[in-house]
Amino acid sequence: MFSAFLFPIPLAVVMTMPQAAGQYDSKTEIFNDYFQLVMGYGVELLLPCMIGVIAAMLFFMERDNDTFKNLRTIPITSSQMIFAKIITLFFFGIIFSLTSALIAILCGGLIAEVNHIAYRLFFALEMGIFTTAGTLPLVVLVVFFSKTYIFSVLLCVFYSVLSMTAESSFGALPKAVCWLMPIPLTTLWSAGDLTAHGAMDSVGMLEYLIPTTFQTIIILAVIALFSVMVIDYMYKRRGDE
Repeated sequence: MFSAFLFPIPLAVVMTMPQAAGQYDSKTEIFNDYFQLVMGYGVELLLPCMIGVIAAMLFFMERDNDTFKNLRTIPITSSQMIFAKIITLFFFGIIFSLTSALIAILCGGLIAEVNHIAYRLFFALEMGIFTTAGTLPLVVLVVFFSKTYIFSVLLCVFYSVLSMTAESSFGALPKAVCWLMPIPLTTLWSAGDLTAHGAMDSVGMLEYLIPTTFQTIIILAVIALFSVMVIDYMYKRRGDE
């Protein structure tokens, strides 16, 4: 959870510099942009890496300790263990996102004028759930390759960089591609939701790409469900070997 401090504090320092602060007409605008940066870099960039690393720790336990057969002697199915591990990932994702938002609010109160606190905390809760669900395809890769922890970390970094690269190319990518990539989809939703609640100026020319909350939930739910089914299948095969 200390990793939640990596972006809010340095970004708060940057926002106080004359070059940055001089671009805004009010302290409310400063906080709006600051909060957006914290959630964008701290959650959408860093959280997938964190979830991937935690997933590697959770799913490599039985392999590293050679306890697959021992676990078969207790009345717990592989599916139940998978479910418990996935719930753990969502728990950490939510806590990380809420922690990032709380730190952003505290630091934002020192450099700007904080507003819409209740909404921002609820937004962080949604971001934690959506980002974790969108990271489950990465967990599939971690479980499939089942290599070293270093390789898993490299996969996590590659997944985050790929998502950030796609986000920088929104204008050139087809709408279907933007919506089928989980993290970019979450980024588009977050921009639209912040704009709708007055916490962001506008989405500019990307308005046609913004999904509704319902559409985002449906797409991420399908991706998450499929990912869990694949993980469950691979986990059972590994336990039979």
